[in-house]
Amino acid sequence: FYLNTADEPYSGISKAIAAICQKIISGDKSLVDGIREKVSNALHDDEARLLVHLVSGLAGIISAGVKGVTVGREFDVDELENGNERLKNAFRLLIRTLFCDHFAPMVLFLDDLQWAEVSSLQMIDYLISDTENENSLMIIGVYRS
Repeated sequence: FYLNTADEPYSGISKAIAAICQKIISGDKSLVDGIREKVSNALHDDEARLLVHLVSGLAGIISAGVKGVTVGREFDVDELENGNERLKNAFRLLIRTLFCDHFAPMVLFLDDLQWAEVSSLQMIDYLISDTENENSLMIIGVYRS
């Protein structure tokens, strides 16, 4: 999380996931194909579009496997907020299928949480409370007081 992006919803989480996506894309093509198939089965098209908009690099993994995903389609803040529960569920499914199934145990380290906005903190809480995730996920958060 960064001070200059403290007013951007989900910015820190999106950047953390984007970094992992870049590592996946630069790796084994068969892994990317396997992840693409799992994600296309787990996410609805509208959920995939929301996530592609928020997470740079994700389009390189899922756009070919999900219909209707176009990079660059703009969403306004109201549209994101109105679909808040849908977005949180999509993030949860993404974490389960994209990361936890392939990289268990998964550790997500989030630094500078003092700059996180409310929506990101709610998302972290939502991910931590995922009792249906069969794989290990640890979220480590650091903040300065």
